[in-house]
Amino acid sequence: MTDPTQITELDLVVGSLITTRPDEDRAAFEEEYETIAQVQDQLREEGVVVDLLSQPGVEMWEGGIETLGALYQLTRLAVHLEHGHHIAAILEEGPVIYEDLDRAITDVWDNLTTTRFPHLVNLQGINSYYLPVDFERPLWLPGEDEAGEEDDSYFGSSFQLQRELSEVVELFRQARIPTQSAAYRCLEVLRAAADQSLRYDLPVIIW
Repeated sequence: MTDPTQITELDLVVGSLITTRPDEDRAAFEEEYETIAQVQDQLREEGVVVDLLSQPGVEMWEGGIETLGALYQLTRLAVHLEHGHHIAAILEEGPVIYEDLDRAITDVWDNLTTTRFPHLVNLQGINSYYLPVDFERPLWLPGEDEAGEEDDSYFGSSFQLQRELSEVVELFRQARIPTQSAAYRCLEVLRAAADQSLRYDLPVIIW
């Protein structure tokens, strides 16, 4: 679990998408319940059957990723190692995001190329979830943010993420990626989140 005193740009929770129990605030619970029920119906229409309603207010694990740059470096290393590319420049640059993004990553985001690690590589930040259900391709569902603006939500599979990260760990070991690097720490947090998601049969929430 991440050090609770450490400031992180991405916070992760394994718990219910309904954050309020009915005995705490009935009106807030019913509003959240209705919203999450709609999400559950949208997922079912996409072939993903999951119970998001039965454990309101439950939170079993929390962690955090230091920076978006750490996540970006992790995904870059995973894709470049997958294709046998040299990674010295990526390691030298560190956990940073430049305006000119890596084509190896953006081509996956834009569905121009494929990767063995789609559930990892397509994770781009907040408003993202990993579900304790096994499905092949990650999903984006339309929604709105608090200001009423269009804001898609990302849904990956905790099963698939767990498998993908097991492969990435082996690639990192073969490439001798330092275990103290930000990318490796990010990998370990995501592995822990996927493990806890499957242990408790609850989603990973990234915000």
